[in-house]
Amino acid sequence: MADSEFTDDETEYEGQSSQVVVLDALWAPFRVLFSRTALRIYLNTLLFIGATIFLVGISGIAYGIFYLRFIPTVGVDREVHLQFGDGSPWGTASFESEFVSSQAYDVAVVLDLPRTPSNIDAGNFMIDLTLYSPQTSSVLPTASNSVTPISKSRRPSTLTYSSPLVDLARRMVRLPLYIIGWRREAERLEVPMMEKLAFARGARNLPQNLRLEIESEKKLHIYSARVEFRARFTGLRWFMYRWKITSFVVFSSMFWTVSVTTASVTWLLLNWVLGSAPTSTDEDEIKDEEEQALVKNEPEAEDSGSSSDHVKVKKEEPEDYLGSSLLLQSYAAEGDEGGIGSGLESSETPGMQKRRSHLKEYDI
Repeated sequence: MADSEFTDDETEYEGQSSQVVVLDALWAPFRVLFSRTALRIYLNTLLFIGATIFLVGISGIAYGIFYLRFIPTVGVDREVHLQFGDGSPWGTASFESEFVSSQAYDVAVVLDLPRTPSNIDAGNFMIDLTLYSPQTSSVLPTASNSVTPISKSRRPSTLTYSSPLVDLARRMVRLPLYIIGWRREAERLEVPMMEKLAFARGARNLPQNLRLEIESEKKLHIYSARVEFRARFTGLRWFMYRWKITSFVVFSSMFWTVSVTTASVTWLLLNWVLGSAPTSTDEDEIKDEEEQALVKNEPEAEDSGSSSDHVKVKKEEPEDYLGSSLLLQSYAAEGDEGGIGSGLESSETPGMQKRRSHLKEYDI
């Protein structure tokens, strides 16, 4: 009877221990996934992804700023209001910071002239264009203005010749347009004044004012005059201007690569510097690992103790039964039936108490 009780207890304990082993085996992968090292890796990964996305936006903004600073304004136009009176008609205009140093520009003067008999009879006339730096005190043609201009050019021009017959035929064809106001009897002259004009480095070498003068022996009739600057791109500027999307992708990727590389190297250096010295967190982790190791070793010790107690109980069992049998024999020899009953009770009581005490110890 006692052997069966101990066997059941052993079976129950072995079942509980096997359940603990199974649960520990199932929880082991999750323990690794949610350890402090794993959480630190997750945090670093999230920070790296966030920093990467942030650097993508920064790279796009950096390329936009670089494009605006590196690529100048393609076309700069200025209307010149000519002044008529004594002498040739002339006019001035001013610029802001719209030019870039070491960039080639083509400069042209655009005149809108009516085809009047006097303009046709004027024949060739001269166009004089002068660019002045910001330090110029005056652009008026006076003897006191001794400042050297940045650039100066004089070019000839004239209205296009057409015979009277051709001119009459052209007018007859365009007569309806002239009547409704869609066209007018005028000619637009575009006179190239400077080609591949590049300004030296420095704000003082960039033009801020210009002076335009129309020189003719006869009086000219002019509708309007305008000076145009057209940037002539070469090399990298030409590629960035002609292939905007491709250049955006290429240079943004370059900016992003440099930014990510710099951030990664900085992050690794910080981790190396901060990780070289022991911190309180590392000490806490070491203590936690030692405590976990001790907790794992304690059940093994308890298991060994319980098994030894069980062995002792089994060893003491025969002695208990031997003592009870001797008592029964002594009472039987005296021939006292009442004594036999009391002897039986007294003999069974110590044995049962011992077994119960052993069972309690085993349960504890």
